[in-house]
This record gives sequence, C-alpha cells and structure tokens, in this order.
Amino acid sequence: MSDPIGTTRAGVTRRLLRRRGSLLALALLGAVVLLALLAPALPLPGYSSLDATHAMARPAPEWRTADESALAQLAEAHPAGAALRHALFGERELAGALGRDALGRDVLARLVWGSRVSLMVGLIASLVSVVIGVSWGLLAGYAGGRLGNLMMRVVDVLYSVPLLFVVILVVALLREQGAALARFDVDREAILYVVIGAVSWLTMAQVVRGQVLSLRQRDFVAAARALGSSGSRVMLRHILPNLWGFVVVYLTLTVPRVILFESFLSFLGLGVEPPGVSWGLLASEGLEQLTAISVAWWLVVFPGLALALTLGALNMLGDSLRDALDPRLAT
Repeated sequence: MSDPIGTTRAGVTRRLLRRRGSLLALALLGAVVLLALLAPALPLPGYSSLDATHAMARPAPEWRTADESALAQLAEAHPAGAALRHALFGERELAGALGRDALGRDVLARLVWGSRVSLMVGLIASLVSVVIGVSWGLLAGYAGGRLGNLMMRVVDVLYSVPLLFVVILVVALLREQGAALARFDVDREAILYVVIGAVSWLTMAQVVRGQVLSLRQRDFVAAARALGSSGSRVMLRHILPNLWGFVVVYLTLTVPRVILFESFLSFLGLGVEPPGVSWGLLASEGLEQLTAISVAWWLVVFPGLALALTLGALNMLGDSLRDALDPRLAT
C-alpha cells in the first residue's frame, strides 16, 4: 500500500525527537500525566478537606501529620493509591505549599486532583470528536456526489448553530434530570465530556473529507478497486490507515481546545460542580477572591499557570508532529 505521507515511523520519530520543543512538551506532559495518575499516592491533604484555621493562607509549605479521617476516605476511594502512599510517606503530608483557598482547602492538592478531571475531559471529548469527525468526513469524501454534498451541507448548517448554547442547554437538562441519572448510576460529568466532543467534530469532518478526496485518486486506491474490493473495504483497509498521521496531529491540537472549553464552562459554573474540582473551576473560584481589599494571587496564578503550560505543551507537540510528518522535511 502506498504511503501518502511519504515518511516511515522511524523517520517521524527521529525528526520529532530532534526538536527541542517537542522534547520539552513531552517532558512537561509526562510530568502532568504522572502527577494525575499518582494523585492518590502523593502526600497531600484531601482536595476537599476543610481547614478554617488556615483559610486564605499564603503559600507556606508545612510537613505535618495527616488527618486520620481524610486518610480513611482516601483508602476507601483509592485503596491501591492509599496503600502506596502509606508505604512511601507513612501518615505525613505536605500542606500549604501553594497556599489555601477561602475554605482552607489546599491549592496544590486541588491542582493535582483537578488535573485528572481536565485531562480526562480532554481525552474523552477529543476521542469522541475524532470518531465522529473521521467517520463523517471519510464517508462524505469517498461517497462524493449528492450524498457527500448533502453530508457537508449538514456540517455547514451545524456551523451556523451557536454550539455554546447547545452545550448550555444540555447542561441545564442534565441538572434537571440529576435524580434520574443518579437512579440509573449515570455520571453527569461523563455525559458532559461526550457532549463537548459531540459538538467539536465539524472541522475534523471537513478536513478529513478533503484528505479523502485526494487519497481516493491515488493509484493504490484504483488498484484496490480493480481487484474487486468493496467500497467499505477500500475505505477501511486502504484510505483510513493513511489518515492516522493526520488524525494524531489533529488529536493533539484538539485536546487543548477541549480542555480550554471545559475550563470556560466550569468558569461559568456550567461544568464540574463542587465538591468536584477542575482547573477551570479553580480559576473561577480564585477570581471570586480578587477584590480591592485582598488579592489572593495564588488562587488565580497557579491554576492559570497549570492550564497555560499544559495547553502550550499540547499545542507545541501538535506543531512538532505536523512538521515531523511533512514529507518536504524528510531527510
């Protein structure tokens, strides 16, 4: 099968790793993902643990004995992580390293646990977006004719709909049906992730269609047809594999956009709800504490810095992947 990208996997990897920006992005993203995965094992206070005596405390690291009730809750919710934490750090914890909020909750702990939600929504929503966008664009591009044009007119119509209002409407409906969702053990936040992805696929569909229109004119597609391959086989076995490089690049560029969108929803109070935590919710709560009387800068700076560094690293990685897959830069 012909390779329209014109590069081997080894060549792509070699060019990607030669770029300092991509190495920095990979290191930063690896650190963020590692912290998110190891959150239950880190010696930090509970992200929802209240401490009124230290409300609005400035950053001041303190190595102290952990609260027994918080450790018990952690052990119940994350037994493996709690066991690893006890084996490594005992009952000690690092508190106040990045300050505390108005309820005395530890900002560092909330940042670490919030990364799990922000990364999860970015991954799930982006995968939903890719699945819908690739499927729609692949079918529209290969079918062509009236069917392809009709499918793309649907995309044009959806482009004219203010998708933010659609998400707000869905969030309102989910809140109204909260009791019914709880009865069937359906996670409202998981549905929100899927909804965000379901409204983020339009650009993907358009670009995939353009790629497919180009690929279906290639010799290896004509050869497959001449050998009697069905349309579905040509799409799935010959065209789709040649889209993966582009899809991976698009995925790395979609994740930061989705994370930012979820952060915006949480900032408006429409995303993650307390006692849950995400970076967008942290930024929203921090902004509420910025007044003319007191400026709790740590409540805004650290969540904003976490968002900026993560989104910047994802965009940098996406740009590096795009350049590494460019056949004109092959050596």
